[in-house]
Amino acid sequence: MSQPSTTNSKLFAPAGCPTRGVAVLIALAIGLIVLATIRLCVGQHFGWPTGSLPQALWAVSLGDIWPRTPASLTLMDIRTLRLVLGVLVGAALATSGVALQALLRNPLAEPYILGLSSGAGVGVMAQMLVAYHLGRDVGGNHLGALLGAAATMVVVYGASRRRGVLDPLGLLLIGVVMGTVNGGLILLMNYIGGAAGLREDLARWMMGYLNESVSGSAAVVVVGAMTLFGWLLLWKLGRAMDVATFSDDEAASLGVNLRRLRAALFLVASALAGGAVVLAGPIAFVGLVCPHVGRLLLGPSHRPLLAASAMLGAMLIVLADTASATIDAWFGIGLLPIGVFTAIFGGPVFVWMLRPQLGGGVA
Repeated sequence: MSQPSTTNSKLFAPAGCPTRGVAVLIALAIGLIVLATIRLCVGQHFGWPTGSLPQALWAVSLGDIWPRTPASLTLMDIRTLRLVLGVLVGAALATSGVALQALLRNPLAEPYILGLSSGAGVGVMAQMLVAYHLGRDVGGNHLGALLGAAATMVVVYGASRRRGVLDPLGLLLIGVVMGTVNGGLILLMNYIGGAAGLREDLARWMMGYLNESVSGSAAVVVVGAMTLFGWLLLWKLGRAMDVATFSDDEAASLGVNLRRLRAALFLVASALAGGAVVLAGPIAFVGLVCPHVGRLLLGPSHRPLLAASAMLGAMLIVLADTASATIDAWFGIGLLPIGVFTAIFGGPVFVWMLRPQLGGGVA
């Protein structure tokens, strides 16, 4: 039997969940619960001036929760909504990253780097532009996001193949190019959408932020259902994803229908990336960092990796939102975009992971 064709087979080779896997997953679940509790207690408060010492120290106030006044209830509703959005966005992006890395056999694949997130943004803006010129709503933004992400993925995947073989470095380069092109299309559509643009908060949205305006809309329910269904589908395909990390001939000999599997991974990754963009705009590196940390904790087997990555993604976004709320409570500068924190944290991790891929052709 031939050896696996991918140079990253060590990262992706099938392996069972280690004995400590259950303990690791329980620890991650407890960590997520702790972070969620802290997030509900952090932010601007009633009765304290901005920048006072109590706010600087985690900015926790029982007065926000008790007594249950209309003002405190409103504040807790906002924080709860942001918490739910953060969990959904983080889990969706991390799960999409796992699907893309299995689809492309590349540990550097990630929705933002490959242009899926910005492609979903193009879909959202195109749908808004059509609605603007027609003068009526043309459906939820999740449909445009899904189509935009899928279209970008088709271009990136097709342009990265050489004689039927996927070029890993070419994949990354084309993804970066598509991200730049998509960013330009977003700016163009916003410009031609009227004097005020389609989105007055375009710059902030492009950096990624939790969109509180979805409260009461169907977007949260739709994206939540898409995320849950996508995660469950990938969980069911976990064993096939393990086998598919080998060469095509080996995977086929073990009974895996690669064409059907890759189509499913393609659709799930696009849907999850598009849903995350609807709720929070393009956010970088979550789908890269979380699966990588999950493999370090649990190994490459996809079923435990999916569980760990979803929780790690939720923890990363909730942690970033907590940091944003704490800075706002301390300095009174407003909530910073989530993408600021993920980019600062994820950029160095990406460079560290990319280094072994470089220099292979230098004598």
